[in-house]
Amino acid sequence: MKNPNVVFLSDLGNNPYRNLLIDNLKYQGFRVVDYFPTSIFLPKFWGKIKPEILHLHHIHFFFLGSNPFKRWIKFFIFVIQILILKLVNVKIVWTVHEWSDKYQGKWGEIYPFWSVSFGRLFDGFIVHCQTTKNAIIRDLRIENQRKVFVVPHGHYINAYKNDCDQAHARQLLAVPQEHVVFLLFGNIYRSKGTLEAIEAFKQLPKSTAFLLVAGFPVEDDIEEIIRHQIKGYDNILFTPKPIDDDDIQIYMNACDCFMVPYKVFTTSGVTLLGMSFGKACIAPRMGYFSDVLDESGAFLYDLEDKDGLLQVMKLAIERQAALAEMGKSNLEKAQQWSWEYVAAETAKVYRWCFKTSS
Repeated sequence: MKNPNVVFLSDLGNNPYRNLLIDNLKYQGFRVVDYFPTSIFLPKFWGKIKPEILHLHHIHFFFLGSNPFKRWIKFFIFVIQILILKLVNVKIVWTVHEWSDKYQGKWGEIYPFWSVSFGRLFDGFIVHCQTTKNAIIRDLRIENQRKVFVVPHGHYINAYKNDCDQAHARQLLAVPQEHVVFLLFGNIYRSKGTLEAIEAFKQLPKSTAFLLVAGFPVEDDIEEIIRHQIKGYDNILFTPKPIDDDDIQIYMNACDCFMVPYKVFTTSGVTLLGMSFGKACIAPRMGYFSDVLDESGAFLYDLEDKDGLLQVMKLAIERQAALAEMGKSNLEKAQQWSWEYVAAETAKVYRWCFKTSS
């Protein structure tokens, strides 16, 4: 059969993930159109494009709300639209970017009945690691496990400007050249362990370590909490705002080691971003991080160990001379996850959905 027309429903916006995946799918001959997800989504593309694949990326937008009754109504509206599409042989694929980290909250929670419904209604699932595959099969009670595919998260090499060396980046941020610089990057939530990471960092000698905290404080009071935490610490630079694409390289290149001390997570685009800039990493030894990282490029710690994060930060300082080589190892690993490869694997999922129904 010819390559199917694909409709994306995503809130990825101008995230390079979206653009790179779409561009490489188009290069393989697919027609891909992207729309922002809303509760009633069929009118967005009905009559404009005849899709054979509906590819969902983030589905919590379909059920957002604090009122359980209204959320159930939204659920039925969503299912009715999915059933209409399936009646005309449109295949439904979901890339599970987030699971336990987004769908267990009071406004975005996916109830068990909903989960099982998705497991039966959707034709294919794409996850970024084996751990998520196991969780999805279990929580959605998927009987045909072949329809859950592990497709790596693509890298961000050359997706952002990268012509600022470390010395210049540190000069721009007024960071001491000789210090070991740690970085917490991206939208700030409690679940990402930002507050605990700052407290651990404060136990390190000021004369050897510097911390960059850069990203938008999503939760209402978290910016105020962080400002209180770092008061009196001139070796912590807090930039509480979204970082412009052209400035990402300044923070990434200024650091020696980026940290993703997440407590609840499914996937981490920041991890691929840091690896793409050739940086060493600190992360918990579990889930996605265990599947993607190893000791050659990361300091992994036990999340249950209350001193685990502090100990690996101390180890990073002790092994300062090895950090550049660890970053190089991460960069080499990230190179295998090109968007050409990711798009090719995604195309296999699309074709498999039609093959199994023929």
